[in-house]
Amino acid sequence: MKIKSIIVDDEPYARKLLLEYCAKVDSLEVIGDFSNAMDAASFINKHEVDLIFLDIKMPDITGLGMLGTLQNPPQVIFTTAFAEYALDGFELDAIDYLLKPFDLARFLKAVNKAESHFIKTQPLGFHEEFLFIKEGRNTVRLNLKDIKFIQGQKDYVQFTTADRKVMSLMNMKDLEKDLSPKGFLRIHQSYLINTHHISSISLEKIRIDKQEFPVSQSYKYAVKEFLSAISK
Repeated sequence: MKIKSIIVDDEPYARKLLLEYCAKVDSLEVIGDFSNAMDAASFINKHEVDLIFLDIKMPDITGLGMLGTLQNPPQVIFTTAFAEYALDGFELDAIDYLLKPFDLARFLKAVNKAESHFIKTQPLGFHEEFLFIKEGRNTVRLNLKDIKFIQGQKDYVQFTTADRKVMSLMNMKDLEKDLSPKGFLRIHQSYLINTHHISSISLEKIRIDKQEFPVSQSYKYAVKEFLSAISK
């Protein structure tokens, strides 16, 4: 996943620094940088932009003023030397507020917040035979046929194949919705299994290879429906 980003700041040095910082982050794709809010607003209205690194105090129109002109503003990380604007920024649901001068570590902390937001809100990259998922700073391709089961662990899920385990920040309910038509069956609050890998099955437990998985009461009906379908 690439987060399409733009930089808006009237100070050349500030834009240069942000460009250097952004280049260090694989998930960021800078598609434009602007010295004034008017040009940035025109660009946003014509292109798909996910995230703005936005200065607030600029000539002609402020960063806050520019956001007010946009019908569907992108997510924002404010970058400014004026702490008094922080409250206004957070009232606009900004992802973060970077007070100049900020270092790379503080910048990366803001970007991590942005990545978490987009992971939670963007759909998975599904194809007919594989999917792309976010693992840390990397995007990993997994073939659907290779996934044996998926285990929910609080806010994370773990994908298990024959030779690897991949942990990612995502929601089991959303995964169930997306993967059920592709041969996956929810059998427990914590387990989503690939039915193509089932070794044995009953209403109480399911075995994949040498591992057994419990069928919880809430999902017995779904398992019963699956058994009925494969017995016809």
